[in-house]
Parts: sequence; structure tokens; C-alpha cells
Amino acid sequence: RINHESWDAVVSNYVYIHNAFRNDLQRIIVACDSGKFIASELILWRTVLGRHSRLEDEIFVPALHARLRRNNDEVLREGLTNGEDHDTVEKLVDKTLACSDGDRLSVLKELSAALEKHLDDEETTIMPLLIKHFTTREIYAMNSCIANPKLDYVDKERRIDVKKWWLGNLAESEAGAVEEHYKTARNNPRLSREGWEKLQADIPALHKYGLDDFPLEEFMIQNK
Repeated sequence: RINHESWDAVVSNYVYIHNAFRNDLQRIIVACDSGKFIASELILWRTVLGRHSRLEDEIFVPALHARLRRNNDEVLREGLTNGEDHDTVEKLVDKTLACSDGDRLSVLKELSAALEKHLDDEETTIMPLLIKHFTTREIYAMNSCIANPKLDYVDKERRIDVKKWWLGNLAESEAGAVEEHYKTARNNPRLSREGWEKLQADIPALHKYGLDDFPLEEFMIQNK
């Protein structure tokens, strides 16, 4: 835990969702070791991870890159910023689904190792930099993009299923913390329109959208 006022804004989209990916994959590995591998469970895992990865690649990483350049701060490892790490994980999922039953456990363990390296890098590198370079309001505004139907990360119906999967793969204490995160996000002061436009300018994926494309109260932006 980092002792900073913005910790609660970043911990949910990084540590808690990451732990859900870790826990569910370990459950799948244990099931495979017992001869009970179910392909649809790994496909669901990949689907949720893919949406999360897109949010990082399209929203958080470009915004962070821009802030780092503006402040002459450190350069992120290329695999974290060009989608290479996510591609590696995706290929290992494909390999797991395509391989023989006899090889599947070892490929799953390879997948777990690649995932852990990537998640650990994000938690030790990206999280502290987000806290350093963005306000709490800005972080909540970026987080809220995942719910925007125009951005097609998670549609409204699917959102319920994803949240159920997420909470179901966390320890009780962390699931409770996620629920508190949602309450805090809803009660957090909104980002000003000027602040949103400044943030949006650093995120190419958002350049084609106007403020009317964002239901303001839901997306943590002031309605005035």
C-alpha cells in the first residue's frame, strides 16, 4: 500500500482486478491438474482481461506517457506501453486452448508466470507514476471510461457479469474494498470540464468524442 490520497483511486483498477485475474487463473490451473479443465472458463478469463488491457492501452498508458514527457520523468519499459506484454499473454491463452491435454498444465503455468511478471511490473511501475502525475479526480475520470458504451469496453448488460466475476474471484476483504471503492468513486468530487478536456487531449482514443458523448455525472465530470 502507498500512503497517498490517490491510492484508493488506483488500487481497484490495478491491485484488486489483478488479484482477481491471478486467483481465477490459479483456480483454472488446479482444476486442470485434477483433470477438470473447462475451456469456457479460460475464455471468460481472457475476455475480461482483454477489456481491462484495452482500457490500460488506450486510456491510462497514453495519458501517463504524455505526463511523463511533459515532466521529463522516467521512460516506461516498452513491453508495458506497446501492448507486447498483453500480446504474449493472449498467445499463451491460444496455446493453452489448442494444445493437447497432456501439455495443457505446463502451458497454463507458463501463462501464469507471464501474467505475474506483467502485473507485478504494472503495480510497481505504473501505479506509483499515476499517483505522482494525476489528481484523484483525474484517475476516477479515467477509471469511469470503462463504463462508457461508446468506448465498447464493457456494455451495460455485460458490466453486471464482469463485476460478479471480479468479486467472486477476490478474498472477502478485497471484495468489500471494491464495493467501498464504488461508493467512494460515486461520492468523489467531479472533474471540471476544463480538467477533462486537458486530460482528453492526451488520450488519442478519446479525441473523436465530444463532451456530449460522456454522460457527465456517470463519468466523473462536472455537469456545468
